[in-house]
Amino acid sequence: MTPPLHQYRSASHSCRRAQARRAFRTMATLPIALCVVAWLAPVVPAQAPIQDAGSKPVADGIAAIVNTEIITVSEVQTEMGDEIFRLKARYDGDELTEHLSQKRYEVLNRMIEHKLQLQEAKEKQISISDEELEQVWEQARRNPGGFPSAAIQSKAALREEMMVRRVRDMETRRGLFVSPEDIRAYYKEQQPLFTSPHAHHIRQILLLPKLGENMETLKARAEILMSQLDEGRTFEQLAELFSDGSESVMGGDLGFVTKNELLPPLRDALHKISPGEVTPLIETEIGIHILRLEESRPGVTEPFEKVKDAIESRLYQEKLQKSHDAWMSSLKDKAYIEIRSLLPS
Repeated sequence: MTPPLHQYRSASHSCRRAQARRAFRTMATLPIALCVVAWLAPVVPAQAPIQDAGSKPVADGIAAIVNTEIITVSEVQTEMGDEIFRLKARYDGDELTEHLSQKRYEVLNRMIEHKLQLQEAKEKQISISDEELEQVWEQARRNPGGFPSAAIQSKAALREEMMVRRVRDMETRRGLFVSPEDIRAYYKEQQPLFTSPHAHHIRQILLLPKLGENMETLKARAEILMSQLDEGRTFEQLAELFSDGSESVMGGDLGFVTKNELLPPLRDALHKISPGEVTPLIETEIGIHILRLEESRPGVTEPFEKVKDAIESRLYQEKLQKSHDAWMSSLKDKAYIEIRSLLPS
């Protein structure tokens, strides 16, 4: 006969309880293959359903026990939805097994956290009036993207989602504040985030080696073009007539480019010339390049007043995430969580 759930809190299972808590404290620390935890749980006879408080008997496997409630394997499978088919379309063999295990873990962790938050909401007697529920139900029907798919399947599910959101906001947003000093300090410390990179407007003549042509012959062709520049031919004309680059139809115009977009030899050569000047021949693994610098545009830093609201929003979200993580950790620390099985029945 299956033991009642409260017996899982006995001293003889204290080690197991600690392991289960640690396992789900953070997603980053859990191994991919959660089925290894299953041996820690008492054996449940296949035909002996466990009674979720006030619910119908569970006919399929138990994925996890969260305090006095359960999450079934079929519920995890349903929550995964089309993700199973997407993974099967991309992977197979051991790689598929690994990705499916990881995804089941992520989904189960999310379901456990949701159940813990809902239990906390009930404990704190969070309630949603029928009038408020009807109003949000109508909004959800018009804009279902604002809610998880499971929350809009029924009004009961939506009510639970609203309870979870309310208790989460109450517990994680309380006392959060971003000071003007924090905003100003972030702006100073992260100045590169608000500064556009230095850019160069350049034109290019690119010569690629023809079939059977060696580097010496390629250089000779390039030197002929350089001599024509000295004789007065325009860079645009020569680029259009002789360059092998796709930009040749525009007179070799590459527009504005940053240093990170250029090969190192090109970047180094540009640093040695001024606007209107032409580089010497530049050899790269691609071929031979001749560049003309049209214009240099220095990086521009956005003024503080223009970006301070965005900084405040970013810092607030960072604090909110830390607050949420700490709250979830506290819920898991005081909860009984046992992983049974993540394999589909």
